[in-house]
Amino acid sequence: MKFLLATIMIAQLASAFRAPATTSTRRFIQSQNKRAATFGVLNGESLTQQKHYHHGSLRQQPFLTTRRHMSDTVEEAAPAPAASTGYPFASIEPKWQAYWKENDTFKTPERRTTNEDGTVTKSKNKKKYVLDMFPYPSGAGLHVGHPEGYTASDVMSRYWRMTSHDVLHPIGWDSFGLPAEQFAIQTGTHPEVETKKNIANFKRQLQMLGFSYDWEKEVATTDVEYVKWTQWIFLQLYKMGLASQSEVSVNWCPALGTVLSNEEVINGLSERGDHPVTRLPLRQWVLKITEYADRLEQGLEGLDWPSGTMTAQEQWIGKSVGTEIDFNVDGVDDKVSVLTITLVSG
Repeated sequence: MKFLLATIMIAQLASAFRAPATTSTRRFIQSQNKRAATFGVLNGESLTQQKHYHHGSLRQQPFLTTRRHMSDTVEEAAPAPAASTGYPFASIEPKWQAYWKENDTFKTPERRTTNEDGTVTKSKNKKKYVLDMFPYPSGAGLHVGHPEGYTASDVMSRYWRMTSHDVLHPIGWDSFGLPAEQFAIQTGTHPEVETKKNIANFKRQLQMLGFSYDWEKEVATTDVEYVKWTQWIFLQLYKMGLASQSEVSVNWCPALGTVLSNEEVINGLSERGDHPVTRLPLRQWVLKITEYADRLEQGLEGLDWPSGTMTAQEQWIGKSVGTEIDFNVDGVDDKVSVLTITLVSG
């Protein structure tokens, strides 16, 4: 790109001063014009218009080039209206997206295949599981932050497929949310109706972007078949003594009638609606993830993650160690217990 810009600048300056180009300048421009023509062609379907050197002087000459017709010399063409130089989305994207869908191009490969004779063939490829954070399907549709992150993971998914990996790249919807509940209350519409409508819109937009998801693996956290497994997991935690009820101080919003996370409270007001939020004790279920603090922390060892991500994980685990000290009180048959804590993570 720098070479292309330099070429255009030299051409403009020489043309402005009507000065003949030097031999070295001519060679440079001829070389870079070829470079510009090469990078300007996409699948033989796009057109490029550039400034070119011709007959020892610099002047603007429109030219058309395709991958099927490109020579070492640039011939003068008759003046023509400027052609569109943009990527032809309308013709290329629908064509290939239809092909991917028809041929299940991004379907997750089967790791075990049963042959006609009853024998089983196992894949020798390495496995890759590329999981995006599921979006919340709001009524507003996708915002620029969604494809920004999904593009990076999609690039890696395509790379691993081309390097003999069996890739599982699913997508789903984190579809439980306060906005859907509030919309249902305000309009009298069942939240399932609006949620399914929003999911359909999000899916349409993601498919238009051409991401290589295995849509057969699509899930939504509001699906009955999904919810029953979250309930099953909770029961296993309860049976193991890892789920219990406790009175915990929470962010309560009377107007919304729900508890809010710290991230949903800004300067004492709810992020949605700017309603007052108060701190009060509320009896609720608590999961004892502290029982797994050591294992979670050990799992971070050896990970090639950015330091900021590692710090956030350590703070989320929140492991701490401390010492309990008993102090006797003069004149009183009692003691005061003090727990000193040192944060190990975070």
